[in-house]
Amino acid sequence: MKTATRAALAATLIGLALPLHAEEFIDKRPYVSPMFAYTIDKDNRNSEAGLGWYYGAGKTLNKYWNVELGTFYNRFNDNTARPGALWREIGIKVDGQFFYSREKSFSPYFGIGAGVQRTDVFDTNGTKDTQPMFDLGFGFISWFDVSGFDVGLRGDARYRYAFLDDIEQTYGINQLNEPVLKVGLVIPVGPKLAVASAADGAGAVKPGAKTLDADGDGVPDALDRCPGTARGTVTDSNGCPRDVGAGAAGGERRFDDVLFEFDRSEITTAGQAILDGAADVVNSGAYKSLRVNIAGHTDWIGSEGYNQALSERRANAVRSYLVKKGVDASRIHTFAYGETTPKADNQTAEGRALNRRAEVKAGE
Repeated sequence: MKTATRAALAATLIGLALPLHAEEFIDKRPYVSPMFAYTIDKDNRNSEAGLGWYYGAGKTLNKYWNVELGTFYNRFNDNTARPGALWREIGIKVDGQFFYSREKSFSPYFGIGAGVQRTDVFDTNGTKDTQPMFDLGFGFISWFDVSGFDVGLRGDARYRYAFLDDIEQTYGINQLNEPVLKVGLVIPVGPKLAVASAADGAGAVKPGAKTLDADGDGVPDALDRCPGTARGTVTDSNGCPRDVGAGAAGGERRFDDVLFEFDRSEITTAGQAILDGAADVVNSGAYKSLRVNIAGHTDWIGSEGYNQALSERRANAVRSYLVKKGVDASRIHTFAYGETTPKADNQTAEGRALNRRAEVKAGE
């Protein structure tokens, strides 16, 4: 039975370590995490498996790390088949969690914690001990929207090491090395952060508001003064059409941002419409002899090196598309900025969607 249990635990840990692809989610509000705990007891306790609870309070530091302060309690009843004693544990620890990804549907992490644990054995001797403990293992958070509130379902599997100097004299156990399984919730504290405004910072969006862009001009509907513009129309920071045929030679024209799917560099149908319009403009009139600058960008999900390379691929994809549309390749200059120059808030899904972009400008 013990072998099967440990095999199941190993399979669970491997499964938790495999990231999935879905909408990324980073919430930097403080959170609380109440959890139910189950400890697979060590044989020489002569007790039943431990049941208890864990309560954590934490904070997201950045796209990789969470830090958490937690307290826990476990109770191990006397084993009737092999009479022993009732054991009780209570402790406090600091926990660090390194996230492989911040995908909303499944965010796996590696966790390591250290703290102090008091162990009481309710026998005729009234044995007790307070010693250091630490644990390590894997976990995940899966986020859901519940009536407009973000709530995370959390699972956590650790292998815990607890030292027992005083108890060793009575029971001959100098440390307890036991798997601890926990399941519970993650509940952010406080209102949702405001969704960032468009690139030029015009206006503001109320906290918790949904940022939609129905006409695909790169300006959220809440800020768009000219909703419903046709796809590919060159607009200003207010979402209103520009007079693309006007202006003297040498004047710069900026086109709609070409937006990309998460971790992708392929041009979408909406992006093709934008670039078709841009190619028509830069191939005619006052812009025919001007250079075309393409700047690739990403959100902050992933490492800096990976995002730098991804921004290069996005800029080159736009370049290739414009060349196919007849723009002279010698006029096109590409730049890659990775995650370094966001135009919107990376802490929100809407903001990160706006940051996954390529900017196209025609000018001197």
